[in-house]
Amino acid sequence: MSAPLTVAGLEAAARETTGLSDFGPDTGWREGFERLVAAVEAMAPNDQLRHLATHNIVGQLSTRLRLVEDDRNYPEIAAQDVGTPLIVIGLPRTGTTISYDLLCLDPEARSPREWEWYIPWPPTEVSTFDSDPRIATVQAKYDMWLQNAPQLLDIQRFDCTQPGECNHGMQYHFGSTNFPAELGVPDFAGWLRDCPVEGQYRSHKRLLQNFQWKGPQGRWTLKSPQHLFDLPALLDAYPGAMLVWTHRDPALTFSSLSSFIAGFLAAFGGDKDKAAIGRDVVDTWIAGMNRALAARENPKIESRIIDLAHKDVVADPKAAIQRIYDKFGLTFSETHKARIEQFLKDNPAAKRMGKHKHTPEQYGIDVDEVRARMAEYYDRFGHFLGRPA
Repeated sequence: MSAPLTVAGLEAAARETTGLSDFGPDTGWREGFERLVAAVEAMAPNDQLRHLATHNIVGQLSTRLRLVEDDRNYPEIAAQDVGTPLIVIGLPRTGTTISYDLLCLDPEARSPREWEWYIPWPPTEVSTFDSDPRIATVQAKYDMWLQNAPQLLDIQRFDCTQPGECNHGMQYHFGSTNFPAELGVPDFAGWLRDCPVEGQYRSHKRLLQNFQWKGPQGRWTLKSPQHLFDLPALLDAYPGAMLVWTHRDPALTFSSLSSFIAGFLAAFGGDKDKAAIGRDVVDTWIAGMNRALAARENPKIESRIIDLAHKDVVADPKAAIQRIYDKFGLTFSETHKARIEQFLKDNPAAKRMGKHKHTPEQYGIDVDEVRARMAEYYDRFGHFLGRPA
């Protein structure tokens, strides 16, 4: 049986791995780190899960050490302006990925690739952006996941060269929803539901600066449903941010997300109790949605958001992008339009259509309960949730 995880042991392993010792003056990440370690051990994990958690956490701590060292040697990195990002923030499984992919086709856009989020150090280089050895490393990890849970390919794309989600980067501040999805950790999931993660966007911004320092540049185009949990902090970090909130009936998307998480946990050897997964999904994302709705009461936040129905993105993708660009005063170029047409023609997502089978009942999700707990959301956005005309 493998040794239990400890805060001191993981920190020592990261220092030994890197030869560095200074985690820097920012301590906002420490609470999440300590809670994550405790949450892993509270599950009495098997050796496979404990090994995975150890490997991931030591890697994340090592990245923090290296970024602090870069700040000392290259202060110009953290002095960079990251501009005004365009950010997709809708609930998972509501068309966020297709909306994001279409926005990233803009020649003016710059999106972090999945491999960059997963292995953000050393800083990205323009000359090796398409041939960086990290691409093969991350893709091999994806391929291993799919060997253990091939059903995941019917749910989501697994190509690490594609635009990646901010919640991958949030792992380096130990405040990401990825941890419950990959490791289970119900205690950690409960903490994320209840408490905004202090300083999350300092780390988030630092990673964007890392990617653009020597890497490709452009208007940052980002995505993560997790941004719903703390819109005030997101806009404090990026005051001019342009937010795209996609909408689809949560009572139906929760089972899709539950199925996705069940597939991940199968790949990682974690708990596969479907009812427990469904309960965690419902509680987590109702908390996130309600927190975001409360934030929208601030006119400054409300003015930064455009609402889009999933059904409308699917029915007329170019019209949906045009609406976004009109809202924020961006130019929808002919090159961008042509790229969207080609993407829709070649998009492998079309081959996944209808393959992902799931029902709320499979995951113990009570549709009436969800709609009662989210009455404010349904009252305000119900007109977005039907079928296309």
